[in-house]
Amino acid sequence: MVKVVIIDDSRLSVSALQNMLMKIGHEVIGTAFDGEFGIMKVKEVKPDVVLLDFVMPGKDGLETAQGIRKIMPNVKIIMVTQNPLDDGIKSQIGALDHILKPITVNKLQSAFAKI
Repeated sequence: MVKVVIIDDSRLSVSALQNMLMKIGHEVIGTAFDGEFGIMKVKEVKPDVVLLDFVMPGKDGLETAQGIRKIMPNVKIIMVTQNPLDDGIKSQIGALDHILKPITVNKLQSAFAKI
């Protein structure tokens, strides 16, 4: 079982992701609706994986990922986004993978298979 923190400004997306992750046998140990709180949550609960929305008000996914990397350099980050990320952005973030919205159980399983 992989321990996951979800950071996404959409409460609907967070709820959907939580349900899908439980279905595929993973545990959501924290959620946050903005980047700043997300960084604090990651520091507090120390997950195996962070599911991180790329477009958020305040700290966006890139800034949030950089903050997470300062406290947990080896945590796996999977970006959640509406548009494909180019390789430059993915390498800046150090993202394991990215999932395009709308998210499905199959897309999640595919991304988590890379862990």
